[in-house]
Amino acid sequence: MNKKNIHKTHVLQHDQSDCGVACLLSLIQYYGGANSIEKLRELSGTTRQGTTLLGLYQTANQIGFTAQGNEADIQALIDHDAPLILHVLLENKLQHYVVCYGFKNNQFIIGDPGKGISTLTKEELEKIWISKTCLTLSPNEKFIKAEETKKSKKQWFFQLLQEDKQLLTTSIVLGVGIAVLGMAMSVFSQKLIDDILPSQNTKKLISGIGLLTFLLLVRIGFTSLRELLLIRQSKDFNNRIIDSFYTSLLHLPKPFFDTRKIGELVARLNDTNRVQKVIKFIASNVVIDALVVLVSFGFLFFYSWKVGIIALVSLPIYFFIIYRFNHKIIKSQKEVMQSYALNESNYISSMQGIATIKNYNRQSFFQKINQLVFGNLQNKIVDLGKINVRLALLSGTAGVLFLMAILSYTSYQVYQKQMLLGELMAILGIAGSLLPSITNLALITIPINEAKIAFNRMFEFTSIEKEKQGTIELTNFEHLQINDLSFRFAGRSQLLKKVNLTIKKGELSAIVGESGSGKSTLGQILQKFYDFENGTIIVNKKDTLNDIELTSWRNLVGVVPQEITIFNGNVLDNILLGKEGTPENVVKFCQEHGFEEFIKEFPQGYTTILGEEGVNLSGGQKQIIALARVLYKKPQLLILDEATAAMDRKTEKFSIQLITRLKEQMGVLFISHRLETLKKYADTIYVLEKGETTIKGNHKQLLETSNFYSDYWKELAIS
Repeated sequence: MNKKNIHKTHVLQHDQSDCGVACLLSLIQYYGGANSIEKLRELSGTTRQGTTLLGLYQTANQIGFTAQGNEADIQALIDHDAPLILHVLLENKLQHYVVCYGFKNNQFIIGDPGKGISTLTKEELEKIWISKTCLTLSPNEKFIKAEETKKSKKQWFFQLLQEDKQLLTTSIVLGVGIAVLGMAMSVFSQKLIDDILPSQNTKKLISGIGLLTFLLLVRIGFTSLRELLLIRQSKDFNNRIIDSFYTSLLHLPKPFFDTRKIGELVARLNDTNRVQKVIKFIASNVVIDALVVLVSFGFLFFYSWKVGIIALVSLPIYFFIIYRFNHKIIKSQKEVMQSYALNESNYISSMQGIATIKNYNRQSFFQKINQLVFGNLQNKIVDLGKINVRLALLSGTAGVLFLMAILSYTSYQVYQKQMLLGELMAILGIAGSLLPSITNLALITIPINEAKIAFNRMFEFTSIEKEKQGTIELTNFEHLQINDLSFRFAGRSQLLKKVNLTIKKGELSAIVGESGSGKSTLGQILQKFYDFENGTIIVNKKDTLNDIELTSWRNLVGVVPQEITIFNGNVLDNILLGKEGTPENVVKFCQEHGFEEFIKEFPQGYTTILGEEGVNLSGGQKQIIALARVLYKKPQLLILDEATAAMDRKTEKFSIQLITRLKEQMGVLFISHRLETLKKYADTIYVLEKGETTIKGNHKQLLETSNFYSDYWKELAIS
């Protein structure tokens, strides 16, 4: 096959957003793997407009395939003799992806996400495969089989349950006692009617009532004790699973959060309740229900083998009537869960953007969106309710018919003097308790599958590869050199192509360029948020950035980002940010560095509550708090991303002068579009244009050539 590297081929777009990832998912399943289409969409950078062949290539290599983009012909497809993804053109001129599974009986076996499996002749395939581009994939040693994923899920789950083993075992033992004692009333009813009352033996009556009272009280005690144990287990388990899940989220790479809505994460955190409810249900109800069924059948056969046969024949039919609703209920429950997550996301995103909504007077528009989203959730809940009503109607009818059949037969047996009245009453009591247990066992797959969906949604996040840690511990920063660095987001064209930049301790380096040129992205690469594609980043002239241990690197790096995060708490809390230290130390630091002048402007000074996301602060106030926060950390490499953009001139002048004064203790990278500031304070200015650092120098040197920086000053002089 005529192979060509995917990076050198043109980037292909298509108009069906999921067909590319659907093809990739088909090949994952073909080779015995498992994945979710949501994860594949995330990795491939799939948008509403679709993905690219490049996005599929990158994703395939990340999930354990050796992938290669190719240009080929029909004969090459035949010779390849292995599944691959083809880029084709549909009759309506829309670009599309299909899977070619091979060539058999003079026809190609084609898997189309929109149509399923079909066959095409050579001529038919030639007609739609105009681009002659394809993606070959073969699993390598990193490819994870579905069995391995399933095993990992079980290990994670049982690891979480390990500490509850004793509690759950005790609960099950108590459940056995509760199930057996549950038959006491029915047995006593039979003895009372057939033996005790006819004998008119008061002593036997009092003894029987006393024994029954004792047994029922013991049953109540067992039930209460079991509930206490399960409540304790629920608390401990929920604490562990939330801690495990939340900790996993905190250690996931930043690109994961770039593609997720907060509401979705919150909804998945809430999914822990579903998992715990099923554990509790199985540990208590299921065990008891199973024992009730066994004990009930034993008693029914003991009183009348014919009644036992009737129950044995009738109950599977009753069980099947209920069981056949399982698939519909599970599907409906999944839709409710998905709609709930969407509704949660809608609430959060609209409340976060309330200022914009009000500014544009779009309350009515967002009200309609909420009506649609919340209305969809309610419709799904109603659909689930309707299924449950139909189930209740059918199961109730079947239950009545079953009881009536038992009642009719046992009544006839009493008339024929073949059964005592007490035995009839005992049988009816046992049959009555049998039906709910049969119903619960028939419906057990519903909560289990609901919990399974919730658990899979959680495991999907916890199983994502965590941030790369590195091995070389760094305690001091002196120098950083970026050589020919390139970077692209998943499925996109290159954003950074050839970036060369040096940062030294004691110097202020700046990078300037048009909005969207990749300046902030470069800053995030230096924070080890994103992996770059090609090139090197060398620290202290010897270690590559990828090899440096993550925690030690971030201890050395301080950042003031474009979007400042203010946490609930006061000014002191937001400067300390959990770092060990006392309020006195923070106050002393702020006094020494001049921050106190600005902090005094707050109503209660250092103890001013800033509110959620600093809602009561101006942009400049947020930035001055962020600057105090980062300098209190004492970084050795300081990255300032438009760190003074919202400040007034007085505050900006203070900030730049402070940074200049402290730069002997650290290297500084200043990312800014406010070029007036850089003119005076920057030692070296790098101009980023079309993904490349085309030129560097100080203010005077940059004015000698034509570039983004010099053009700005020329336009300023003309105006």
